[in-house]
Amino acid sequence: MEKLNQNAAALSFGIITAIVYVACIIFVAIVPLETVIAVGNLFVHGIDISSIATKNITVARSVIGFIAVFLSSAVIGYVFAYLYNWIGEKV
Repeated sequence: MEKLNQNAAALSFGIITAIVYVACIIFVAIVPLETVIAVGNLFVHGIDISSIATKNITVARSVIGFIAVFLSSAVIGYVFAYLYNWIGEKV
């Protein structure tokens, strides 16, 4: 079994999640709040986000969110590849 490169997996997870994050920011910025709430409710299965939804998007919060999403996804990607390689050796 071929091993996964852990750094490549980390970067891949981080990049794809960051792209989705930017798409989400754009969606929230250009779509009416009611639609954002309706779509958001589809993602959180039974939780009504209408009381916490806002269109108050600041550059600072967006940058911090972007960094947090990228880094946390990169860690997940690294751990995924590590576990994949480790399990592959055992099976």
